[in-house]
Amino acid sequence: MKRLNASERVARLLAIIPWVASQSGAHLEEIAERFDYPRKHLEADLLEVVGMVGVYPFTPDTQIEVVLDDDRVWIHYADWFARPLRLSSEQAMSLLAAGESVLELSGEESGPLLGGLTKLGAALGIDKGLEIRLGSAPEETLDLLRSAITDNRVMQITYYTYGRDESTTRAIEPARVFADGGEWYVSAHCRQANDERVFRIDRIAEATLLDEHFESRGNGDTASFSARDDDPRIQLALSSDAAWVIHQYPHEGVEETADGGYIVTLAITAVPWLERLLVRLGPAAQIVEAAPGIPVDLVRASASRVLARYQ
Repeated sequence: MKRLNASERVARLLAIIPWVASQSGAHLEEIAERFDYPRKHLEADLLEVVGMVGVYPFTPDTQIEVVLDDDRVWIHYADWFARPLRLSSEQAMSLLAAGESVLELSGEESGPLLGGLTKLGAALGIDKGLEIRLGSAPEETLDLLRSAITDNRVMQITYYTYGRDESTTRAIEPARVFADGGEWYVSAHCRQANDERVFRIDRIAEATLLDEHFESRGNGDTASFSARDDDPRIQLALSSDAAWVIHQYPHEGVEETADGGYIVTLAITAVPWLERLLVRLGPAAQIVEAAPGIPVDLVRASASRVLARYQ
């Protein structure tokens, strides 16, 4: 049985709870086998983790009850779970979109998740559910990555780095495939950088599954961008028309100005990416302050190169 890390154990416990609650007592061995859960951790996790789940003030009527007797387990929901859940329309729509994404990933055509989403959609006045599209990553590349993760096999990829506008070939140790902002990503240990990296899968031009195996380093990062302490920072003054930058890109602080604009602080991992952003923004953005190494005439130099290409 594969050794599970903390995140994987929590994910499986979330699947175990409703199944056990629907049974009239389930045997520990049956649970361990059904959910591929290490038997030596199962009893302790049910009592010490699941048994502590509840809401304030954490009195017995607000916590899940776990009963263990002669290797059989019963789970009873707290009274709090019987109360109708009140959601705003925005919260309900977010929950529906997340559930549809999970349904799309699992490929299930029936089951409690579909039933719950159907009811939620009906409450929102949506008869046919939401159409969720998670990027344009090639299915064969996704399959290779999932195989590599399952078998802990090294992959060789040819990857286009948008920020630096270059392609490189590197060996990676994939840890997790995930979707973020409508795109597919893989979190992996990059041997070229000797560090953890996140790669957008539709920018992988070639992928080859190698025979070499690696030892798992964990569950993998699920953030498509993570700034480092030594990354240079820049402050941009944005007009109100450029407010989309705040919502589209990770930032480290925003201040609203008297004229309805914004001052935003960004971490910069690649100057070419910043060049393209500033050229795209044009007069809607001005550099307020930049770390050493970021040229103040960045926009002029970039625009000159673009103009030279057209000429």
